[in-house]
Amino acid sequence: MQPMNEQLLKKIFWVLCALIFVYMIVSVPLYGISGDEITQNTYGGFVWDYIKSFGANKAVLSDPYILKKELQYYGGFFDGFATMLMSIFHPKDPFLFRHYWTMMFGFTGILATGLLAKEMRGWLAAIVAVIFIFFTGRYFGEAFNNPKDAPFAATYVLALYAMVVWLKNLENPKWKHTILLGLAIALCLSIRIGGLLLAAYLVLFFAVAVWQRKLHKGKTFGKTILHLAVTGFIGYFVAILWWPYALEAPLSNPLDALTVMSSNPLGGLTIRMLYDGHMVSISPETLPSSYMLKWLWMGLPLYLLIGMAGALIGVVKMTKQFGRPDLWMVFFAVLFPILYILYKHSVIYDGLRHVMFVIPPVAVIAALFFVYVFESLANSSGKYAIAGIVLILIILPARFMFANHPNEYVYFNELEGGIKNAYGIYETDYYMNSIKQGYTWLLENELKKRSPNDTIVVATNCGEPMVEYAKVAPVKFYPMYSRFYQKNQKNWDYAIYYGRFLDREQLQHGYFPSSMAIHVITADGVPLCTILRNDPERNGFKGFTAMQQKDIPTATGYFKKAAAKYPDDMEIWNQLAEAYANSNNIDSAQYAIDKAMAISSIDMQTAFMAGQIAMFRKDFKKAEKIFSDLLEENPDNEQAAKALQMAQRGARGQ
Repeated sequence: MQPMNEQLLKKIFWVLCALIFVYMIVSVPLYGISGDEITQNTYGGFVWDYIKSFGANKAVLSDPYILKKELQYYGGFFDGFATMLMSIFHPKDPFLFRHYWTMMFGFTGILATGLLAKEMRGWLAAIVAVIFIFFTGRYFGEAFNNPKDAPFAATYVLALYAMVVWLKNLENPKWKHTILLGLAIALCLSIRIGGLLLAAYLVLFFAVAVWQRKLHKGKTFGKTILHLAVTGFIGYFVAILWWPYALEAPLSNPLDALTVMSSNPLGGLTIRMLYDGHMVSISPETLPSSYMLKWLWMGLPLYLLIGMAGALIGVVKMTKQFGRPDLWMVFFAVLFPILYILYKHSVIYDGLRHVMFVIPPVAVIAALFFVYVFESLANSSGKYAIAGIVLILIILPARFMFANHPNEYVYFNELEGGIKNAYGIYETDYYMNSIKQGYTWLLENELKKRSPNDTIVVATNCGEPMVEYAKVAPVKFYPMYSRFYQKNQKNWDYAIYYGRFLDREQLQHGYFPSSMAIHVITADGVPLCTILRNDPERNGFKGFTAMQQKDIPTATGYFKKAAAKYPDDMEIWNQLAEAYANSNNIDSAQYAIDKAMAISSIDMQTAFMAGQIAMFRKDFKKAEKIFSDLLEENPDNEQAAKALQMAQRGARGQ
């Protein structure tokens, strides 16, 4: 029978998990459609078509959309099963339904984190681990709408828990443990081919356990081998039941997927992102090798960083005190992927989401470290100091999460100075989550006031999610795709933009969220999403239209009016500078482009215009400086390189 304190701690653990589950359930409707969900939902439809036709419908293997994004190399369970459930229940809002489905995996990850810690050091460690992972905003915030990384992270830690239980009972293996482990590995592998890591871990630590316990000399060795084989069979073949590409060739195609995903993980994706104050391309050549370590350093709560560092230093003593050599396995499950990514210089992007799967086991290790320290000081008052320190370390991210719900995933720790210090230096809302809040505010405060007969156009740089919101909106409106820095080129009534793909000066100098804003979604005062009401006179749009028609005087007049009303609009100043330049009014063009450069001197369009005006004025040294600075900011920009060469030739010719 367990001691009373363990019984009490066990009850506290389950009550805590129940409260977290309820909190997550009621929070689901607040989270927005993320950047990957449209794609994954489409893939799920193709997977379900294949499954329900027993493989007769092979569109998932040939559709251009699937092949372009290389989706066939992903396991199909998560998305395919979600589509199957939607075909049964017919939800009015498919993506809200998917968020509930995603949340179930996110909660499973939290629960499995606690259970893994319990296996290592009892219910106190389980409670601490659950609290740690719950208040890790980078995990919790994506547990509702990340259809790739959140389910993979949850099933990864679930498989680690099942593996520890299985290895613990290796002398007398039980089929329930074997089946649980096989299914956990299958779940992970059915989401991403990276789940094969778990099979490698299993074989490695099975061999270590057999050697340490001298099981190969015992009578039960054959039985353990049988259980290992059954685990592998379940893990592999159950995983591919919802994976059309693998079902077509169960032995060769998964290995082909592993090769493709290892060598070309981007699937043809070419985007630029904000990192360390610069817009960098996502590629092995331009992405610093320090990217992942930097994000771990500033994206994880301090208690995880301190706990992980402390555990690394004290792992030998912790192993002796706990009497659990499988602590090394959990360490390995964290460190090996990180070191391998560094060794291969693998391309990861969008913060921590591609290494989210290591966060739950990090929470376990950190929890074990603090429990170890607490137990070591059990007979002194120092244990109260440790408890107080841990409480303070938890309060810091907890304050951010509750204050900025449901945008927890934009958390930056105190080492980075929080999101205020990170703004304009690193990506914040890269997954479009805050767009849902912007849409909800616009609906309640503006759209519902309009006449049902109005034709309301809403511009956005999140086109696909806004189309989905429009489908379920109680008020009719028409989404229109528009980049933030091209918003004057289209005719719209309202706009909802998020701040991705803008440079540090545009963000820090107030170009975003714009003086057109009627409401801004923020996190600790940092703008994530802006809702705009267009200029009633549409001066910017009229000026752009006149420019298209080569009516320069009319365009100039409209742009001057727009600039007077919205002086922080870099796009307007750029267009006004172009209009002046086209009418040979170079002094006025210089004035206008200086206004734009004051907003962002590293925006490509602005810098090109400024450089061209300088060259027109035969100020080649100034043009050379502008293009040189632009090339330093964008070293892979061929246009900037050519422009710099022209300026240099001009300077030499003077």
